[in-house]
Amino acid sequence: MSQELDKSAMGGPAGHAVDAELPGPVLRCLADVEPREVQWLWPGRVPLGRISLLVGRPGEGKSFLTTDMTARVSTGRTWPDGSPCPGGSVILVSAEDDPHDTIRPRLDAHGADVRRVHLLATVRRRGERGRLVEAMFTLEDLPALDEALQRQPDCRLIVIDPIGSFIGGGTDSHRDNEVRAVLAPVAQLAERYGPAVLIVAHRRKSAGTIADDLAIGSRAFTGIARAVWHLTRDTDDKRRRLLLSGKNNLAPEGTGLAFDIGGIPPAIQWEPGPVNLRADDALAAESEGGGDGGALAEATDFLRAELAHGRKAGSDVKAAAKAAGVSARTLDRARARLGVVAAPDGYRGPWTWGLPNHIAPDSANAVKVSTLANSDRFGEVWPTGEARSPEGGRPC
Repeated sequence: MSQELDKSAMGGPAGHAVDAELPGPVLRCLADVEPREVQWLWPGRVPLGRISLLVGRPGEGKSFLTTDMTARVSTGRTWPDGSPCPGGSVILVSAEDDPHDTIRPRLDAHGADVRRVHLLATVRRRGERGRLVEAMFTLEDLPALDEALQRQPDCRLIVIDPIGSFIGGGTDSHRDNEVRAVLAPVAQLAERYGPAVLIVAHRRKSAGTIADDLAIGSRAFTGIARAVWHLTRDTDDKRRRLLLSGKNNLAPEGTGLAFDIGGIPPAIQWEPGPVNLRADDALAAESEGGGDGGALAEATDFLRAELAHGRKAGSDVKAAAKAAGVSARTLDRARARLGVVAAPDGYRGPWTWGLPNHIAPDSANAVKVSTLANSDRFGEVWPTGEARSPEGGRPC
C-alpha cells in the first residue's frame, strides 16, 4: 500500500535535504527506529501483528485446532501449555465448514464466547445498475478487511481457513511474486491493527524431507509467515494429533503439543506434557512407513534384540544395524523410542549402549538418548567441562 510522503526534507544528512516530491530511494536511518519487543498471542508460538501458517492434510483436525484457539481468545483462557492468552474478538474467514451445523456447534463445544466471534464470508459490492450484491470475500478485498478491523478494534486473531479459497481468482498461488503481492498488504494490516493472522494451508501429497516445503502453493506462504506449525497424526496412534514446529523467526524453536478429538459433541482434548519432536522428524517417520509394519518398528525390534542381554559397544551396534539394512536416522529414532542409555565404559572408555533397565557403568556420565535424538547437536558436555561426543570419547 502506498503512503503519502511528508513534503519536508527527509533521508539526507545536514545540508543535503531530499525533496520528498522527487523520485528516488527512501532511506530510513535505524537510529530513528525505536526497538520494541515482539508481542505474542500464544507466547513463543503465534505472534501478534504478524502472519503465522498452519499446515496439514485434510482431516487432520486443523479446523478443530483453530476453533479451540478461537474459543481461548474469545474468553481469555490460558493456552494448553499454560501460557497466558490475551482476550479479544476473533474474525473467522472460513469457506469449508457450514456456520450452522459445524462452526457454531464446535465453538460451543470448546466453550467460546460467540459474542466475540465474527464470520467474514462475503462482501457487498455494487453490481449492475448500482445495486448492492453479495460476493465471496477474498484477500483482494483489502478495504473490506480493513473496515472489519476498524469495526472490531479488540480483534486479536484472524483465521483464514483455507488460504486456497481466499487468495483471489486473479492470483496464481504457485507464483511467489503474486502470492506476496496479496499477502504483504495483509501483513501490513496485521501490523497496523495488531491481531495475529493464522493462515491455514493444505499439505501437498508429494514426499520430502523438509516439512515447511510441503505447504501447497508457492514458498512465499512459508516465506512471509513468521511462524509455521504443522499438524499431523502420530504414526503409531492415528487418533493422536501432533502440533509440531517448523520455522520460527521470532522465538527459539519450541516443543510440540499433542491432542486427540473426542466427546459428544467432539472437541479437542490436549495432553498435558510437551512433545519433543520436530515437524521434519515426523515427516521422516511417515516416509519410513511408521506403524507396526514400518521401518521404525523393525529398527526398534532389532535394537531391542541387540541389547536384550546387556550393554554393547555403540560402534558394534551401528555396524550390525548397517548390515541389517537399518539406516542411521531410523536407528537414532529407535534409540529414542526405547530410551537407550549411552555411557562410557569407565573413564574415557568406549561408549556403550544399553536399555534403561541395564545399569550404566558410569551413571554420572550416562546420556539418555531420548533427550538427544531430537537435538541438532548429538553431543554432551562432560563434568570436566570438555565437550565430548557420545561415541568413542572423541571431542565434538
